[in-house]
Amino acid sequence: MKTEIYKIDGMTCASCSSAVERATRKLVGVESSDVNLSTEKLTITYNETALEKESIVETVKKAGYSATIEVPDKTITMPIEGMTCASCSQSIERKLSKNEGVTSITVNLATETAQIIYNPDKVRLSELKQQITKLGYTPKEIVVKRNVDEDKLRKEKEIKIMKFKLVVAAIFTIPLVYIAMVPMIKFIDLPYPEILSMMMNPLNNALTQIALVL
Repeated sequence: MKTEIYKIDGMTCASCSSAVERATRKLVGVESSDVNLSTEKLTITYNETALEKESIVETVKKAGYSATIEVPDKTITMPIEGMTCASCSQSIERKLSKNEGVTSITVNLATETAQIIYNPDKVRLSELKQQITKLGYTPKEIVVKRNVDEDKLRKEKEIKIMKFKLVVAAIFTIPLVYIAMVPMIKFIDLPYPEILSMMMNPLNNALTQIALVL
């Protein structure tokens, strides 16, 4: 059994809603059909193997009204890479909230995710992803249920990469500081290769420092 909600236009009184209910309840495969006049909505439960949506719409039309199926809002959690501060998450929220069909959006900087509630009939998920990309961030594949261990492993991997970059930077920074600063330290006689002397071989000194910086 499948339950769907239809927006019914043209009803003005209780007899109108009753007419829609009577007509739809006669359809083969319909288990229940109820109309809320105040919200102008038809809630119908039916066997989708025995009845098609088009038949429901056509039946309501023959009763003198129009029916449009309502697509319920969808809630997703989208991983986003590239955010570094609160202004990043705020810019994504501002941009996406302007879309017709986006009911709610909350970006969590700590978990690098965005929870989006939207109507698939009014805005496509691909459009939202494109807007995030244009802002300079990377929307990742949506995971229905994210594993906490996977998040932990991803974070640990990022930390390892940062540590590696720090070590590499230190390897080149220490000799750079030594070459640049030792000639200025007069009270300590530290070893210094003559080939890198600022006074005797300024070109070698400059090229070496440039190479270490690059």
